[in-house]
Amino acid sequence: MVLSTVREVGHYSCRSMTGNCAALAALADEPGYAQINTADAARLGIEDEALVWVHSRKGKIITRAQVSDRPNKGAIYMTYQWWIGACNELVTENLSPITKTPEYKYCAVRVEPITDQRAAEQYVIDEYNKLKTRLRESAMG
Repeated sequence: MVLSTVREVGHYSCRSMTGNCAALAALADEPGYAQINTADAARLGIEDEALVWVHSRKGKIITRAQVSDRPNKGAIYMTYQWWIGACNELVTENLSPITKTPEYKYCAVRVEPITDQRAAEQYVIDEYNKLKTRLRESAMG
């Protein structure tokens, strides 16, 4: 499958300035979403809102599936505003030979359903809490 990274309307960059806004957090919170076509989700055994693993040559992340007909078959769309499930951890750092900018917009991926959703939900909570603790400690010096 092909991953395309996209920006979520309403959030700025990596949510550094908008991530603590209660109104925006109410719209969506960690770990973000991987939008996947209905036919692809059915073929892979992935249900809407289920946590899934997304693998690339560079790494793997956990994220929530958003199943719809919006993405084309064979395509996955992910927003890059999230700390948990950060899609930029999947894309390669190859530079364009012309512009010398990183190719952060797309890469090949494999999406894998997670059988134990309860454990996956706890994993996301634990990872998010660890991240917030590290950020708080870093900010406090």
